[in-house]
Amino acid sequence: MKAPHVRGALAILFVVWATAAACSSAPQPEAAPTLAAKVRQLHVQGLKLLDRGDREGAKAAFEDARLLAASLDDRAGVAQALNDLGSVSILEGRTDDALALHRQALTVAESLQDTTLLISTLTHHGTALQLSGDTEEAIGLYTRGLELAREVGDQRSEAVLHNNLGLISRRRGEVAKAETSFRTALVLNEALGDSAAQAANHLNLGLLAEEAGRLEEALDRFERSLELDKRVENRLAIAGDLANLARIQEKLNRKDQALSYAQRAYWSYRAIGELPPALKALQRVLDLSRDQGRQDEVRQLESELLTLQESVSRVERGTEGAKP
Repeated sequence: MKAPHVRGALAILFVVWATAAACSSAPQPEAAPTLAAKVRQLHVQGLKLLDRGDREGAKAAFEDARLLAASLDDRAGVAQALNDLGSVSILEGRTDDALALHRQALTVAESLQDTTLLISTLTHHGTALQLSGDTEEAIGLYTRGLELAREVGDQRSEAVLHNNLGLISRRRGEVAKAETSFRTALVLNEALGDSAAQAANHLNLGLLAEEAGRLEEALDRFERSLELDKRVENRLAIAGDLANLARIQEKLNRKDQALSYAQRAYWSYRAIGELPPALKALQRVLDLSRDQGRQDEVRQLESELLTLQESVSRVERGTEGAKP
């Protein structure tokens, strides 16, 4: 069974704090935001950047939020920022760093007895545990969070937790249980109007359908995921959706459509600087072009592939050289 899909696990973790603006019948001078409000604004700003695939921008916003919250002794704000930074660490493949950040946040959340913060932190910490392979502890945190979410009527968190429990069930081969969890999450997210979360649910349902050999259903799910990811401008997710669609079209022996999607996936990954998946997508384009006898294009693609391989190798060597 495949490892849990990282984007499916993370794409709906981030709950934006809603803020209400007071209105008056008479024009009022615009008040400068308080520093406490600035902490919340940085949180929301970081989530929007993350939704668009800008990890560095999101990380900077979350770190600014953490420092500002610490200066105000805003412990809830610090815990939220730690959770946000942990989520970025997961996306960057630094699971151990994420676990350390979420443990700190959980200690704060439990001491404050803030139910909303506690649900969020249990979810974030559970995700880090899940992706590190500690599924039993993750299930315990998810179950605790789900009970709290139901008690306070937090449907957004319920949806997140159902989705993540579904990922664990999928990894264990409990297909029916996983599908039920994903569908439950999708119904909740449709009611909430959360496009990014719906995209993740369709992605996970599509992967289940693909594994079961229901390729037309998988194609439909991935097309819906692409549409929703475009709506929220999640660029990394868009590239992934295109790669998924290329794979399904190839399995359906629709080589022209597969080539078109693979090319679009490659261009998308290159445009956002994601070189390793871009390299994989370009290899797929080359293989499909060879299968279709596009000799002129093959020669150009072979040259482009060699150049990209060298670029990836330089990046990897630079990363290794930076390690202590």
